[in-house]
Amino acid sequence: MGWKLVVVTVRPQLTERILNAARQSGAMGATIIPARGTIPQESRSFLGLALDNQRDLILFLLDEARVLAVTRAIHLDGDLDAPGTGMLFVLDVEQALGLRGQLLASETEIREQYN
Repeated sequence: MGWKLVVVTVRPQLTERILNAARQSGAMGATIIPARGTIPQESRSFLGLALDNQRDLILFLLDEARVLAVTRAIHLDGDLDAPGTGMLFVLDVEQALGLRGQLLASETEIREQYN
C-alpha cells in the first residue's frame, strides 16, 4: 500500500468545511498548522485596512486508494477555484511509520466492502 501526503492551504474560516469534506470522503485525521502567507507589497492593504494573510496548513496522510475521493471533495466543498481561497497539492511519501490504527481501520473497511 502506498501513501500520499495531501497538503491544503486555506483561510482559517474554511478549515472546518475542508475537514468535514475530507472525513466524509474517507480521511481519518489531519494535522492543522497555523501559517501566514506572503502577498505582494502593493496588495497588502485595501482602503487603508490591512489584508489578512493568515492561512491554515492542513496535512492528510492517506493511502493511495483514498486520495482521489478526498481531494475531489476538498476541491469542491472548499471552492478552491475561487481566487484567494487556497490550494491543494499531493506529494509521494517514501516511508511512513506509526500508522497501525489507520491500517487496521482500512483493513476493516475493505473486509466490510467485500463481505
